[in-house]
Amino acid sequence: MITALVAAPGTAWAHGVSGTSDSAGGFVWLGTKHMLAGWDHLLFVGGILLLAGEMRRAAKLISLFALGHSVTLFTATVADWHVNPVLVDIVVALSLVFVGVVGLRGRPKEWAWFAAAVLAFGLAHGLGLSTRLQAIGLPSDGMIPRVLAFNIGVEIGQLVAVLGMFMLGDVLSHYIPPLRNPRLSHAALVAAGAVAAAVLAVSSGGQALRPVQAAAACGGEHGQACVAAAPATADTQAR
Repeated sequence: MITALVAAPGTAWAHGVSGTSDSAGGFVWLGTKHMLAGWDHLLFVGGILLLAGEMRRAAKLISLFALGHSVTLFTATVADWHVNPVLVDIVVALSLVFVGVVGLRGRPKEWAWFAAAVLAFGLAHGLGLSTRLQAIGLPSDGMIPRVLAFNIGVEIGQLVAVLGMFMLGDVLSHYIPPLRNPRLSHAALVAAGAVAAAVLAVSSGGQALRPVQAAAACGGEHGQACVAAAPATADTQAR
């Protein structure tokens, strides 16, 4: 993963929403596919599962994460917030560093602060989902059903990913004993998040310093055209 981020900076953008649909039902599949292709979201969820240590606590934390990204996905898309996708992606990448560092320090004795942090990062991840959904363009007529359908798809994808992580983790830890050491996984999260954030910051050419982008037509697999359009619009207004 780290090698891929360095060799191909576009990998740090994690995922885009490809295609569209004429029906709300089609957006369920778009949301599912989007989540399963989003390595940053999946690694964050995996880090939570690893750190939680037990099913009940993991379910509560992941529910908070789902609540957070559902709120901002819906609100930012329907309200047409033009948040800088580069800045959002950097925050999402740093969420991996956060979970990894907490894991390296040991499980929290008090979980309330960690739960609040998970909710906060969920809100950030939701903004990331919204920037991708806005990039494909949504009709004003029937927008809300499509956004809700997309969010349902995201949750389906997350549930499938969680189940897959449990099964894969059980199999790999059985046949590869070193993987039973959680510190190795936590360190990998820190490294992946730090490298992704650095690659995004450098490759964006300073775009990460603009929290809000101009309301411009978005395009491109990763929404990068939206970022590029912001300074161009500002220059046009200056003239």
